[in-house]
Amino acid sequence: MNIETLKVFRDLSDTGSFSKTAELNYVSQSAVSQQVKKLERILKCKLYHRQAGKILLTPSGEKFYSASKKIAGIYDGALKGIRAQGLDRPAGEIKISTIYSAGIYIIQNYVRQFLARNPGTKVSVEYRQFSQIYSDIASGRSDFGFMACPYLKSPGLSMLPVAKDEMVLIAGSSSPLAGRKTVEVKELAGLDFIFFDRVFPSRRYIDAFLRKHGIKVRVKMELDNIETIKTAVASGAGVSILPRSAVREDENGISLHVLRIGDAQFLRPIYLIYNKARKLSPAARSFMGIFDAVKKIPAGRA
Repeated sequence: MNIETLKVFRDLSDTGSFSKTAELNYVSQSAVSQQVKKLERILKCKLYHRQAGKILLTPSGEKFYSASKKIAGIYDGALKGIRAQGLDRPAGEIKISTIYSAGIYIIQNYVRQFLARNPGTKVSVEYRQFSQIYSDIASGRSDFGFMACPYLKSPGLSMLPVAKDEMVLIAGSSSPLAGRKTVEVKELAGLDFIFFDRVFPSRRYIDAFLRKHGIKVRVKMELDNIETIKTAVASGAGVSILPRSAVREDENGISLHVLRIGDAQFLRPIYLIYNKARKLSPAARSFMGIFDAVKKIPAGRA
């Protein structure tokens, strides 16, 4: 459970609408539904029911709403304070919100280019969930965001494709696939998979790829970050599909086998997100200048 989930439940209770809640939190309606269901599983009780097309809270839901409203209110107040600090940010500083995999493995090259051109400028990078990135950019908390496979378009936000990351199959040493360099799409059918949670854009992208090729797999685990997935795969719990840039075959004491998908191109797009209605500082304009020169987006291969 995290603060974003509490905020989603509060907003759903206040608006009585899945679509309005999704819009307020920069997520899809299905993501709202899944987050509320996850809350109900954690709390082991029903939080709401539908009646005549309306969303009504149960007694348990009413109690949880009071707590959620208080906690989310404190969070919103803190966010406003941070936002005010952001407006006073020195001209020689930029702030970036990014998903973990892009921040660690992809955007560092862009940051190095920027710092080489702008010595003395401060760059702050914060790892955030995809829904938080939308909020950060819309509110002005961050100048730029990096995320994979964005499926939402929000008024005022611009999205620029800046990289493509090859998606690969990873397996542990005990897997029958260990030692191979490639795998065909049809061989994925029936395998035990460890995936991202369903609310993640990358998970939606992987699911769409499998549907396109008519592949059905067994979902053994759903986790919320790449490092946990890699550890689970190395333990023999199943295989996974991850961005190639995020995987090394021997890292942190775990052994992973990387297999390219030989008969189908599978590339995950990485986007730069910024608020086109917000005036950019000189430092932010200089950072954007790096991407003006991007003519061809290379596949992200290690």
